Amino acid sequence: MFTKTFLSTLAAAALFAASASAICPGYKFGVSLTSNNGPWQVLDNACNIVHKVDAKNPCTAGVFDCNSAQTSPTALHLNGQNYACNADPNPESCNGQTIQVCCN
Repeated sequence: MFTKTFLSTLAAAALFAASASAICPGYKFGVSLTSNNGPWQVLDNACNIVHKVDAKNPCTAGVFDCNSAQTSPTALHLNGQNYACNADPNPESCNGQTIQVCCN
């Protein structure tokens, strides 16, 4: 009985730890800006970089549509797919970089 309870607790802790590291719940990607001069990074929910845009203004690189002020992505175009982007509702970060928007 002790072993079964211990393993269940261990499995629950592992599941919680895995979900705690995810970004942008309910979204496919998160976007971060590593510095004022770029690059912008597109990350999956596990903080893996899936695309990098080496441009000071990502709005001119063809990967993102942006707001009218050209300061924040509103859409992501990646691998032939289009994703709508919204401000990250939860202050999150990946690899020390703040997530700016979440895209789905």
